[in-house]
Amino acid sequence: MDAEVLRLNVLLLGRPQSGKSATGNTLLGSWEFPSRFSPGAVTQECQLCCRMFPGFMRRQGSEVALRLQVLDTPAYPHCLLSLEEVKEEISGSVERVLDPGPHVVALVLRADVPFCEEDCELIQLAENEDDGALHVDLLGPAWRSHTLLVLSRSDSLDRAGVSGEEYLRQASGAFQTLLQSLEHRHHFVDNSTAWLHTEGRPLLEKLFSIARHNKYKALQLR
Repeated sequence: MDAEVLRLNVLLLGRPQSGKSATGNTLLGSWEFPSRFSPGAVTQECQLCCRMFPGFMRRQGSEVALRLQVLDTPAYPHCLLSLEEVKEEISGSVERVLDPGPHVVALVLRADVPFCEEDCELIQLAENEDDGALHVDLLGPAWRSHTLLVLSRSDSLDRAGVSGEEYLRQASGAFQTLLQSLEHRHHFVDNSTAWLHTEGRPLLEKLFSIARHNKYKALQLR
Protein backbone atom coordinates (compact mmCIF):
# COMPACT_ATOMS: atom_id res chain seq x y z
CA MET A 1 0.00 0.00 0.00
CA ASP A 2 1.29 3.47 -0.90
CA ALA A 3 3.04 5.11 2.07
CA GLU A 4 1.56 8.53 1.30
CA VAL A 5 -1.95 7.66 0.10
CA LEU A 6 -4.18 5.11 1.80
CA ARG A 7 -7.24 3.76 0.01
CA LEU A 8 -10.52 2.95 1.72
CA ASN A 9 -13.20 1.13 -0.28
CA VAL A 10 -16.66 1.32 1.31
CA LEU A 11 -19.61 -0.82 0.21
CA LEU A 12 -23.06 0.54 1.14
CA LEU A 13 -25.90 -1.89 1.88
CA GLY A 14 -29.42 -1.02 2.97
CA ARG A 15 -33.10 -1.54 2.30
CA PRO A 16 -35.28 1.00 0.46
CA GLN A 17 -35.49 4.40 2.16
CA SER A 18 -32.94 3.38 4.78
CA GLY A 19 -30.76 6.42 4.15
CA LYS A 20 -28.09 4.34 2.42
CA SER A 21 -27.35 6.77 -0.42
CA ALA A 22 -27.62 9.74 1.96
CA THR A 23 -25.03 8.05 4.18
CA GLY A 24 -22.73 7.79 1.17
CA ASN A 25 -23.14 11.52 0.59
CA THR A 26 -22.37 12.18 4.25
CA LEU A 27 -19.16 10.15 3.99
CA LEU A 28 -18.09 12.01 0.85
CA GLY A 29 -19.11 15.39 2.25
CA SER A 30 -21.08 16.27 -0.89
CA TRP A 31 -24.29 15.36 -2.66
CA GLU A 32 -23.10 12.76 -5.17
CA PHE A 33 -25.66 9.95 -4.92
CA PRO A 34 -29.36 10.50 -5.74
CA SER A 35 -31.21 10.57 -2.44
CA ARG A 36 -34.84 11.59 -2.00
CA PHE A 37 -38.10 10.43 -0.53
CA SER A 38 -39.78 7.83 -2.72
CA PRO A 39 -42.37 5.08 -2.18
CA GLY A 40 -39.90 2.65 -3.76
CA ALA A 41 -36.17 2.17 -4.10
CA VAL A 42 -34.33 5.15 -5.64
CA THR A 43 -31.06 3.38 -6.49
CA GLN A 44 -31.43 0.97 -9.41
CA GLU A 45 -27.77 0.21 -10.13
CA CYS A 46 -24.39 0.53 -8.47
CA GLN A 47 -22.61 3.89 -8.57
CA LEU A 48 -19.04 4.64 -7.49
CA CYS A 49 -17.97 8.04 -6.15
CA CYS A 50 -14.52 9.00 -4.92
CA ARG A 51 -12.91 11.74 -2.86
CA MET A 52 -9.39 12.48 -1.75
CA PHE A 53 -8.83 13.66 1.86
CA PRO A 54 -5.37 15.30 2.04
CA GLY A 55 -3.69 15.15 5.44
CA PHE A 56 -6.21 12.63 6.77
CA MET A 57 -3.72 11.34 9.33
CA ARG A 58 -0.08 11.48 10.32
CA ARG A 59 2.22 8.50 10.22
CA GLN A 60 5.89 8.57 11.21
CA GLY A 61 5.76 12.35 11.23
CA SER A 62 4.38 12.67 7.70
CA GLU A 63 0.90 13.54 6.49
CA VAL A 64 -1.00 10.73 4.80
CA ALA A 65 -3.88 11.31 2.40
CA LEU A 66 -6.93 9.08 2.18
CA ARG A 67 -8.54 8.12 -1.10
CA LEU A 68 -12.14 7.26 -0.25
CA GLN A 69 -14.13 5.19 -2.73
CA VAL A 70 -17.80 4.61 -1.93
CA LEU A 71 -19.93 2.15 -3.90
CA ASP A 72 -23.67 2.72 -3.60
CA THR A 73 -25.81 -0.32 -4.38
CA PRO A 74 -29.45 -1.16 -5.16
CA ALA A 75 -31.50 -1.50 -2.02
CA TYR A 76 -32.89 -4.86 -0.99
CA PRO A 77 -35.63 -6.04 -0.84
CA HIS A 78 -36.11 -4.26 -4.16
CA CYS A 79 -39.49 -3.73 -5.82
CA LEU A 80 -38.10 -4.44 -9.30
CA LEU A 81 -35.04 -6.64 -8.76
CA SER A 82 -34.78 -10.13 -7.28
CA LEU A 83 -32.24 -11.09 -4.66
CA GLU A 84 -30.09 -12.80 -7.30
CA GLU A 85 -30.28 -9.77 -9.61
CA VAL A 86 -29.18 -7.45 -6.83
CA LYS A 87 -26.31 -9.78 -5.94
CA GLU A 88 -25.20 -9.98 -9.56
CA GLU A 89 -25.28 -6.19 -9.92
CA ILE A 90 -23.21 -5.71 -6.77
CA SER A 91 -20.64 -8.44 -7.44
CA GLY A 92 -20.22 -7.35 -11.07
CA SER A 93 -19.73 -3.71 -10.11
CA VAL A 94 -17.24 -4.55 -7.36
CA GLU A 95 -15.23 -6.60 -9.83
CA ARG A 96 -15.23 -3.78 -12.40
CA VAL A 97 -14.65 -0.66 -10.32
CA LEU A 98 -13.67 -1.47 -6.72
CA ASP A 99 -10.28 -3.14 -6.86
CA PRO A 100 -9.28 -5.10 -4.79
CA GLY A 101 -12.76 -5.18 -3.18
CA PRO A 102 -14.50 -3.51 -0.23
CA HIS A 103 -12.38 -2.92 2.84
CA VAL A 104 -15.47 -2.17 4.91
CA VAL A 105 -19.25 -2.51 4.65
CA ALA A 106 -21.65 0.15 5.92
CA LEU A 107 -24.89 -1.68 6.72
CA VAL A 108 -27.47 1.11 6.94
CA LEU A 109 -30.67 0.74 8.97
CA ARG A 110 -33.14 3.39 10.05
CA ALA A 111 -33.13 4.38 13.69
CA ASP A 112 -36.69 5.74 13.53
CA VAL A 113 -38.42 2.43 12.70
CA PRO A 114 -38.29 -0.97 14.45
CA PHE A 115 -36.03 -3.72 13.14
CA CYS A 116 -38.30 -5.80 10.90
CA GLU A 117 -38.56 -8.66 8.41
CA GLU A 118 -37.24 -6.49 5.57
CA ASP A 119 -34.07 -5.86 7.57
CA CYS A 120 -33.66 -9.61 8.01
CA GLU A 121 -34.08 -10.04 4.24
CA LEU A 122 -31.34 -7.46 3.72
CA ILE A 123 -28.91 -9.69 5.62
CA GLN A 124 -29.52 -12.33 2.95
CA LEU A 125 -27.40 -10.21 0.62
CA ALA A 126 -24.49 -11.41 2.72
CA GLU A 127 -25.62 -14.84 3.86
CA ASN A 128 -28.48 -17.31 3.55
CA GLU A 129 -29.72 -19.95 5.93
CA ASP A 130 -30.79 -23.22 4.41
CA ASP A 131 -31.93 -26.24 6.41
CA GLY A 132 -30.43 -24.75 9.52
CA ALA A 133 -26.91 -24.55 8.07
CA LEU A 134 -25.24 -21.25 7.34
CA HIS A 135 -24.34 -20.78 3.67
CA VAL A 136 -22.22 -17.72 3.12
CA ASP A 137 -23.26 -16.06 -0.11
CA LEU A 138 -22.24 -12.65 -1.46
CA LEU A 139 -19.62 -11.31 0.94
CA GLY A 140 -17.84 -14.36 2.29
CA PRO A 141 -17.46 -15.59 5.88
CA ALA A 142 -15.50 -12.55 7.08
CA TRP A 143 -18.16 -9.96 6.25
CA ARG A 144 -19.26 -9.34 9.83
CA SER A 145 -15.73 -8.45 10.96
CA HIS A 146 -15.61 -5.83 8.18
CA THR A 147 -19.02 -4.30 8.86
CA LEU A 148 -20.26 -1.22 10.71
CA LEU A 149 -23.96 -0.92 11.53
CA VAL A 150 -24.97 2.63 10.59
CA LEU A 151 -28.21 3.88 12.15
CA SER A 152 -29.56 6.72 10.04
CA ARG A 153 -32.05 9.44 10.98
CA SER A 154 -30.60 9.86 14.44
CA ASP A 155 -32.25 13.29 14.53
CA SER A 156 -35.54 11.46 15.22
CA LEU A 157 -34.05 10.18 18.49
CA ASP A 158 -33.01 13.68 19.45
CA ARG A 159 -36.54 14.98 18.85
CA ALA A 160 -37.99 12.14 20.94
CA GLY A 161 -35.52 12.75 23.75
CA VAL A 162 -34.09 9.22 23.46
CA SER A 163 -30.35 8.68 23.85
CA GLY A 164 -28.40 6.22 21.75
CA GLU A 165 -27.82 4.03 24.81
CA GLU A 166 -31.55 3.90 25.56
CA TYR A 167 -32.30 3.05 21.93
CA LEU A 168 -29.90 0.12 21.95
CA ARG A 169 -31.23 -1.21 25.26
CA GLN A 170 -34.84 -1.10 24.03
CA ALA A 171 -34.17 -2.64 20.60
CA SER A 172 -35.61 -6.03 19.66
CA GLY A 173 -33.90 -9.35 20.23
CA ALA A 174 -33.19 -9.76 16.50
CA PHE A 175 -31.52 -6.36 16.41
CA GLN A 176 -29.47 -7.21 19.51
CA THR A 177 -28.35 -10.46 17.90
CA LEU A 178 -27.22 -8.62 14.77
CA LEU A 179 -25.39 -5.97 16.79
CA GLN A 180 -23.67 -8.61 18.91
CA SER A 181 -22.54 -10.47 15.78
CA LEU A 182 -20.92 -7.21 14.61
CA GLU A 183 -19.11 -6.94 17.97
CA HIS A 184 -21.35 -3.96 18.82
CA ARG A 185 -19.80 -1.78 16.10
CA HIS A 186 -22.40 0.89 15.34
CA HIS A 187 -22.74 4.58 14.56
CA PHE A 188 -25.70 6.95 14.65
CA VAL A 189 -25.81 9.46 11.81
CA ASP A 190 -28.03 12.42 10.93
CA ASN A 191 -28.00 12.67 7.13
CA SER A 192 -30.35 15.66 7.15
CA THR A 193 -27.72 18.13 8.31
CA ALA A 194 -26.58 20.77 5.84
CA TRP A 195 -23.00 20.37 7.06
CA LEU A 196 -22.21 16.87 5.85
CA HIS A 197 -18.57 16.95 6.91
CA THR A 198 -19.51 17.34 10.57
CA GLU A 199 -21.41 14.05 10.44
CA GLY A 200 -19.13 12.37 7.92
CA ARG A 201 -15.77 12.64 9.64
CA PRO A 202 -16.65 10.58 12.76
CA LEU A 203 -18.32 7.94 10.57
CA LEU A 204 -15.33 7.84 8.23
CA GLU A 205 -12.93 7.45 11.14
CA LYS A 206 -14.90 4.45 12.48
CA LEU A 207 -14.87 2.76 9.06
CA PHE A 208 -11.17 3.47 8.68
CA SER A 209 -10.52 1.98 12.12
CA ILE A 210 -12.26 -1.25 11.06
CA ALA A 211 -10.16 -1.44 7.89
CA ARG A 212 -6.97 -0.83 9.87
CA HIS A 213 -7.94 -3.51 12.41
CA ASN A 214 -8.32 -5.93 9.48
CA LYS A 215 -4.91 -4.82 8.13
CA TYR A 216 -6.62 -3.34 5.04
CA LYS A 217 -7.56 -6.78 3.79
CA ALA A 218 -10.43 -6.51 1.29
CA LEU A 219 -13.47 -8.75 1.29
CA GLN A 220 -13.59 -11.18 -1.61
CA LEU A 221 -17.11 -11.41 -3.01
CA ARG A 222 -18.51 -14.79 -4.03
